[in-house]
Amino acid sequence: MENIIYTIVLLPLIGFLINGLFGKNLPKVLVGGLATAVVFGAFCLALSIFFSYDAGSPPTVIRAFEWFRFNGVQVNFGFQVDQLSLMMVLIITGIGSLIHLYSMGYMATDKGYYKFFTYLNLFIFSMLLLVLGSNYLILFIGWEGVGLCSYLLIGFWYENKEYGAAARKAFIMNRIGDLGMIIGIMAIAYQTNAIDFLSVAQNSAKFELDSPVIIFITASLFIGAMGKSAQVPLFTWLPDAMAGPTPVSALIHAATMVTAGIYLVVRSNFLFSLAPTTMDGIMLIGLITALIAAFIGLRQNDIKKVLAYSTVSQLGFMFVAVGIGAYTTAMFHLMTHAFFKALLFLGSGSVIHAMSGEQDMRFMGGLKKYIPITHITFLIGTFAISGFPFLSGMISKDEILASAYGKNPIVWGFLFLAATLTAIYMFRAYYLTFHGNFRGT
Repeated sequence: MENIIYTIVLLPLIGFLINGLFGKNLPKVLVGGLATAVVFGAFCLALSIFFSYDAGSPPTVIRAFEWFRFNGVQVNFGFQVDQLSLMMVLIITGIGSLIHLYSMGYMATDKGYYKFFTYLNLFIFSMLLLVLGSNYLILFIGWEGVGLCSYLLIGFWYENKEYGAAARKAFIMNRIGDLGMIIGIMAIAYQTNAIDFLSVAQNSAKFELDSPVIIFITASLFIGAMGKSAQVPLFTWLPDAMAGPTPVSALIHAATMVTAGIYLVVRSNFLFSLAPTTMDGIMLIGLITALIAAFIGLRQNDIKKVLAYSTVSQLGFMFVAVGIGAYTTAMFHLMTHAFFKALLFLGSGSVIHAMSGEQDMRFMGGLKKYIPITHITFLIGTFAISGFPFLSGMISKDEILASAYGKNPIVWGFLFLAATLTAIYMFRAYYLTFHGNFRGT
């Protein structure tokens, strides 16, 4: 397993280096093909581990080398393989390889083609570091890496000043959250004399339930999660992030990077479970975010911004589940959401491409006659996110609602309202885009 994990992490890095150094002089099909192949190869290797992995086995820590020591804290560079990290790797590389393949056609005429795939491979590498790292420091390096890639890809068409401003806004707002995360990691190292997940989990028994120290640590980590996963009040950067190419919206701002905050809290569940006050705060912020974003989504006319606010709302659902303590349920919805939201974003990219760059749904209509396959796939995604029976979104969202009802029927009621609003704004977007008469020029 050790060599396979190293290969999974290194493949996207190799793609990044080759395309970054030589991509400008290579044929486009080779640039895109290489970038796609390395991510798909990582996915196949992850699948091989998945099928041979014993779900009941303890986490496997692969230590590459001792990195450094500081005040008695030994920091190793290594990777941790368990059910949580393996699930995230499959999502990142599986959806990532499909989005790379889609991008080969979508970005075919763009002058920054090689640069785009260079950034995408760097993003996949950073995301794999984030979810496979065996300690908080490696997680943080990956965390900052995906933040950098987000900045580069949101502002990919930087000639447009608005897009450059959107990239800076995302970068700055995420740094606000990252400050909290840094403080939290420093507090963990100071209090537990460790920084790797397994040692911190073992030493967490020293904390008293809901003590000021554990509340401070978990609240600091959650501030980082709020920034990355676009929760109130640090959510306004995500809709602006739609300035980037649509495949970026699908990969980074729907399926993977924005779920990093959920991953951080679930990975640190041994700390958060000791802080009921923080957990209640997470539940409340998630609930407020789910509702506010759903109401805003009702008023959007830009097809990508509808999906952006939908993403913010669904992340709110996940945080409610985390705040209740339903970690498995939160990760289940994270997985299902990653697939149907990527499908919806890629469908919106097909619509925008067919409309020659137009994103305003008021100038669309009747497109099912012209792009029938996109119409069908977008409808499937709409059914899934709306909780249509027998589709994945219904199962995962129903689990969150059931967990919420067991915690507090009032929370369930507000979540049910948010779920209803989800169906309304998604079908509004679907009908405005694909039905009626064409309203463009």
